[in-house]
Amino acid sequence: MKFGYKIIFSLQCIGLSLVGASSFTNTTDYKVFPEFRLEDVKKLPIISCSDDSQCPDYSRGCTYDYEIDIGVCDMDFFCNKINGCVSILESFDSANSPNLIIDSYQTVKDDKNKNLPKCKSNSDCFTNQCSEGICLVDDSDPIYNCVVAELGVHQSHINCALASNQICYDDLDCISNQCFDVCEDNYYNHNSGDNISSQSFAKAIIYFLLILSLVLN
Repeated sequence: MKFGYKIIFSLQCIGLSLVGASSFTNTTDYKVFPEFRLEDVKKLPIISCSDDSQCPDYSRGCTYDYEIDIGVCDMDFFCNKINGCVSILESFDSANSPNLIIDSYQTVKDDKNKNLPKCKSNSDCFTNQCSEGICLVDDSDPIYNCVVAELGVHQSHINCALASNQICYDDLDCISNQCFDVCEDNYYNHNSGDNISSQSFAKAIIYFLLILSLVLN
């Protein structure tokens, strides 16, 4: 595996392109980078580490695999055009973050994480679309999730794909690697402890029954 040098990279040292101005501000739970685009996150270096102090401030900390004696600075970014990107830190809890609601849904009637705070205005939602207390997906500006992937096989890299509930056409479109018209929950889960939703389970049953009927016929 090839890592970057054990130094703390400054994001200002990497060439970036300006995007829309974000309505969010930095907290101890997340860092906002309105100047970032998705391609900028993909270019971030994988940084080797042995403890959290060797990781940049946008990292979730050092993820260490003691079996193979390798550590990398973990990252968890969410990006769209309107807000740029936000880096979710280890302390982030979606149930206690009313000022940054990343989870979004296709309709207000979708099965939802009941622990999520309700939005009061568009500015509470990363999608900038609030309806009846629910953040809605903007299909014209989908949310992408970028994470450090494949730590255990010596090929760590930044993997970016569509976040939960974004419209998709293939499993590979989704960070969860599960596409049923929309990306299913929930590869990242934001410390919320969600399990597979009842909606996801119902869709899986429907697909199974359709395949079974084709086989039997």
